[in-house]
Amino acid sequence: MKKQFPCPFRTRTIWTIPPTAPSCGPVQRCARCRTRFRSCGSVRRSGSPARGGSRHGSPGTAAALHQHFLFKQFHVIGQDALLAGAIASRADSMRTTLLKILKQPDEWKNRIIIRLMGEPGTPVPPNPIRMQTTILGDAITYNIYIHLGRGINQDRLRHAVISTLLYEMMLRNVDPEGLPEQVSLPPWLITGLEQAVLWHTNEADRALYSTLFQQDGIMSPEDILKSREPEKDLDATSYAAYQTSCGALMLCLLNQKNGPEGMKHLLDQAILGGDDPKNLIKRHFPQLNLTPSSLHKWWTLQLSRMATPPVTETLTIMETERHLQEALTLVKYDPDTRTTTTFPVDNLEEAASLPDLKRQLSNISGSLFNLSRRSFPSYRPIIVEYAKLVALMQTDKLDRRKAAPKISQLREIRELSMKTARRVRDYMDWYEINTRTGSGKTFDSYAATMKMIREQEAPANTPIARYLDDIEKLYTLPAKAPVPPLYGKD
Repeated sequence: MKKQFPCPFRTRTIWTIPPTAPSCGPVQRCARCRTRFRSCGSVRRSGSPARGGSRHGSPGTAAALHQHFLFKQFHVIGQDALLAGAIASRADSMRTTLLKILKQPDEWKNRIIIRLMGEPGTPVPPNPIRMQTTILGDAITYNIYIHLGRGINQDRLRHAVISTLLYEMMLRNVDPEGLPEQVSLPPWLITGLEQAVLWHTNEADRALYSTLFQQDGIMSPEDILKSREPEKDLDATSYAAYQTSCGALMLCLLNQKNGPEGMKHLLDQAILGGDDPKNLIKRHFPQLNLTPSSLHKWWTLQLSRMATPPVTETLTIMETERHLQEALTLVKYDPDTRTTTTFPVDNLEEAASLPDLKRQLSNISGSLFNLSRRSFPSYRPIIVEYAKLVALMQTDKLDRRKAAPKISQLREIRELSMKTARRVRDYMDWYEINTRTGSGKTFDSYAATMKMIREQEAPANTPIARYLDDIEKLYTLPAKAPVPPLYGKD
């Protein structure tokens, strides 16, 4: 018979989920043992029942969990041994990358328990992946609860694992009795380290960094540090920009001299709270405090590096076609009108009239060579044929009559490739729309905006408003239609 422990005086729970998470209720205390808990999950203590409901009223899991999978620091409990092993391996891979980024030794003090709850297809709770940190005396227990009703969201799983690893790392050598009532890391630190892990494992979407950098959609370091509840305050697009900006800021700090060591000290100070993020960065990264704009300059430089595509990155079909069109473009300058016109290199008659044709062909040859290393595989034979065409034009050995059918064939192949790419894209969009369950933040933001627009008050009945309404009626009037009633006539 399992020994039942009495309610200890020094028992308390520190929840490492964001205090404002929509799926979590306010902090409460158990009426029986006065243990702190949130309404999104139960506080499991030594001697708590393994089945049924918890003693705090939160619903428990009825099915017995028999499969236990130990993998270094992680202890995964679930019914499916293969799934438990896969999650443990995935979590350990994140841990290895995180330790490598921070240059920390491969050691730990407390295991992280991952509990797989529910069955596939069953109703999902509001927070399918949640974290819980419990202090019982001098022992700290870390739990991650995953509900399998709709599968496992990889982004949420990564957030839970990295967050829990950071808390275990920071609280490892801290006396639990001296901890404040609320222990939490700033969201920009956790998000930044998540993005850094993705970047080091080549899982980050570099195209997102490039797009936001080119369109100036990245948040500044000041905006990043000011954001206290980004997931709650930002819509889907803004939150994606926030994540990308945090990743650039984190890699900027880690790439400084003694960056991992400074980041470790910053984390040790940040988890206790009570200090401004800017002061923490200035204290642990003094080289970024030389001028008021030092941090912004280093951050911009880091972002430009991340936005620059590497030589080995393969382009999509549409990107390859766009780069190929740019590479095959010739420019003709008219001195009389002082204007320039562009046309493709396969327009042989126009190309022959250029005085600087050889120089432009040399530039095109270099561009095709660079594009061939990054182009979509099916486009490489096309690029080779264009390179042969340019080489013959450079040596004046091109027979226009023989080259015309080849040029026409290359155009047809390119058009067919683009049509196929669009069909594949449309099919993938259709598949995602028809297989997706529920609604994401993007749709929720759209629905909320439309609701706000519909619920707007009627426009004010002012002279300017009436005048604008008359203008709209007149400009949208079909041909030969009678003049509608206007406010100005009244």
